[in-house]
Amino acid sequence: MAKNVTVIILLLLVAGGGYYVYRNGFTRPQWSGSLFTSSADTAITGKVKTAFGLSKRLSGYDIKVETNDGVVALSGQVGSDAVKSLASEIARDTPGVKDVSNNIEVNPGAQPSIENSRVDDLEIRTSILEAFARSPELSGKNIEIVVKDRKVTLSGSVDTKAQSNGAEQAARAVDGVAAVTNNIAVANPDAAPEPSATVTPPDEVNAQLAKQVEFELYRTGAFDTLTLSVKADQGNVTLSGKVRSRAEQLLAERVAQGTLGVKKVVNELQVAAAARPR
Repeated sequence: MAKNVTVIILLLLVAGGGYYVYRNGFTRPQWSGSLFTSSADTAITGKVKTAFGLSKRLSGYDIKVETNDGVVALSGQVGSDAVKSLASEIARDTPGVKDVSNNIEVNPGAQPSIENSRVDDLEIRTSILEAFARSPELSGKNIEIVVKDRKVTLSGSVDTKAQSNGAEQAARAVDGVAAVTNNIAVANPDAAPEPSATVTPPDEVNAQLAKQVEFELYRTGAFDTLTLSVKADQGNVTLSGKVRSRAEQLLAERVAQGTLGVKKVVNELQVAAAARPR
C-alpha cells in the first residue's frame, strides 16, 4: 500500500512539472531567479565593502552598501566631495556591478571612526620615525613624537637650532599630518650652522626617490610592479604602465603621493582591458 502511495505522489509531481512546462515553456521559475540574484547581490556587496576597507581614505567612514540586481546603492556621510567621488569609482570598478547610485552625503564635519584615527596616528608616527632615522643630522637624537588626531607634537632635545628646524620640517612633510607643535629644546642655540653634507647628484636623488615609490607600491601587495614604471624629477613623480582596474590606478597615485619626498604625482597609468569571455 505504501509503495502505491509513493508511486502516485511521483506521478503527481511529474504531471505538475509537465503542466508547468506546458503553460510556461522551458523557463526558470521566478522564485529561483530571485534566489540566484540575491546570492550574486550579496557577493557584490561583500566585494564593494572589502574594496572600501582597503582604501585608506574610505575605510574609516561608515558607508552603507546595498545591491539590487547588480545596482549598488551607497549611503552614509563622508567629509568631502573627493571622498564621495572615490567611493563611486571604487564601487563602479568592482566586478559584477552594473551601476552605482551614490546617495552619500558630504558633511565637512564627518570624521573617520576612532579606530581608524588611531591607525592613522600610528602610521604618521612611524613615518616620522623613519624620516628621522634616514637623516644624518637627526638619527639617534633624543626626540619624542606624539601624534593625536593627525596633530604632531615634538619634544626632547637636540644640539642645534638647525636640527630642531629640520625635525619640524621632516614631520610636516609626512603625508596626513595636520599640524606640528615643536617643543624640542636646543642645547646650544648659538652654535654655528653645521657644514653641509656632501651634495648628492640630482640624478641619484631622482633614482632613489623612484625606487622608494616602487618599494611603497610593492609593499602594498596590490600591484604587479613588473607592469609599472616610476620616474622622478625633483620631487615630481610620473607613474606609467598598466594596472588591472580603476581602483588600482587611484590607489597607486595615493601611495606615491604619500611617499616621503614626493611633491607631485602625474598619473599616466592605463587600465588594462578585461579579456572578453569566448
